Amino acid sequence: MLVAGAVVVVVATKILGGLGADWRPSHFDEWRTLALAQRFVESGALVAEEPIGSPNGLARDISDRNRSLGFVALFGAWIKVAAKPIAHFKALALGFVLLYLAGVYLLCRSVGVRPWATVPAVLGLGALPTDAMLLGPALAVPSSLSLGLLCFALVAHLRLSNRSPTSGTARTGLWWATLIGVAASLAIVYPLTLIVFAGLVAIDGLARPSLLRTRYGRWLGTLGGLGIVLFLLGEWRGDFSSTADHFANLFVLDQAWHLVNFYVYRLDYMVLAPLLLLAFAGAGVSLFEDLPKDAERDRLWLAAAFLGPVFAVLVYQDLGVGLVVPYQRVGLFLGFGALLCAGVAVERMLVAMEARSYPGWFAAIVIGASSLAIVFSPRPAPPYEGPLSVLRPEPILEAVAHKIAQKFSPPTRFFAAPRDSLYLEALTGLRASPVSLDALLTGFAPPPIDCEAGWEIIVGRYDCPNYLLAFRVDDFPVYEKRHGDDSRDQSPP
Repeated sequence: MLVAGAVVVVVATKILGGLGADWRPSHFDEWRTLALAQRFVESGALVAEEPIGSPNGLARDISDRNRSLGFVALFGAWIKVAAKPIAHFKALALGFVLLYLAGVYLLCRSVGVRPWATVPAVLGLGALPTDAMLLGPALAVPSSLSLGLLCFALVAHLRLSNRSPTSGTARTGLWWATLIGVAASLAIVYPLTLIVFAGLVAIDGLARPSLLRTRYGRWLGTLGGLGIVLFLLGEWRGDFSSTADHFANLFVLDQAWHLVNFYVYRLDYMVLAPLLLLAFAGAGVSLFEDLPKDAERDRLWLAAAFLGPVFAVLVYQDLGVGLVVPYQRVGLFLGFGALLCAGVAVERMLVAMEARSYPGWFAAIVIGASSLAIVFSPRPAPPYEGPLSVLRPEPILEAVAHKIAQKFSPPTRFFAAPRDSLYLEALTGLRASPVSLDALLTGFAPPPIDCEAGWEIIVGRYDCPNYLLAFRVDDFPVYEKRHGDDSRDQSPP
């Protein structure tokens, strides 16, 4: 228990320690989803948002979040139950890290890694980078939650396959409930991870045809077929031609898909170099170790979990095209596969030493050296400065948001500068200008304010007729749309 507690503290500190005492949201995606959750709490309706008024990218951004409405609902629950949902926001990220940590441990144990040999793999989670583009475990975003869920889904799959003949027992029912519950959660939280899970299970099933002939295999095929039908119905675009074009855009991802795709990340930025070396060793063991035939087939999905993302990164870097998994998410699944394969590599080293009758302290040296290399190796520099940015509002803007929330309520629309729009939307639940948010996403300057667009309020120093000064905080003005004969001061400061 002492070792487990120390590992948890090290991982949590490595991931979240750089944030200090400020546990507010720090990334565009966190602030954006918090804004959607605020509107969900205010209206009581969890609905997809219309991607309007943004030709440069936010339309895609909103559409992506419409696939993660379950995550918006989770944020809504957080807003309801947390004493300070914004000030303590990173507690959600910590919870996701602990879930991921427990999942990696259980999954390593499920593929035959002894408890001590899991230590470098679990510590490796703390070495995975968090990046403004690639995301990562320091952010409370759908992908971070989904990776922990993926671990538990795979543990359930392994328990229900022919590893443990517990058919007809209460434990089997529990694992079925876990598998179905996790799959359903992934479908509404982060469908991309559900696709990755399905791919790994499919590889396992194809490598072990006997699995497909079991009762579990037949049920799994039925559920998988049902999921495919529901997915096709949900993505149907009215006719076969439009649907085919939609799927091409959904699964074939070139550099035009997102700004990050113009930047090339090396493998050793996505995964720390010592962890990367262990992962390649573990993947090699999974593919080539001399084991009984069925055991060899059992290991193929493990190698695919790591080597598949490696292949995807190399193909993208060479051809500029990604398939299914977008380039800026490949690193997340690369890290996931690396953790598992690293655990297998350490286990195999311990087995080899036991076969040669090495003294027990050799094993402690291997585990200790691997762990220290992972904990203390410096991360390589990112390819550009974007990953270093932390988005946080100034105190004056928080005071403005507080007064706005007292005076106005959703679905009021407002116009503000790009970064102010991001914070104000999350802090008040009001609707920001998509053009302003889009400028923040792309880095391009927003067009001049359209005073005739009908904003209910304008936040900041903008000169628009027919708008009256609602209030000011220090030198920061907020204007509201003029109604009737209202003759209050409407001049800019």
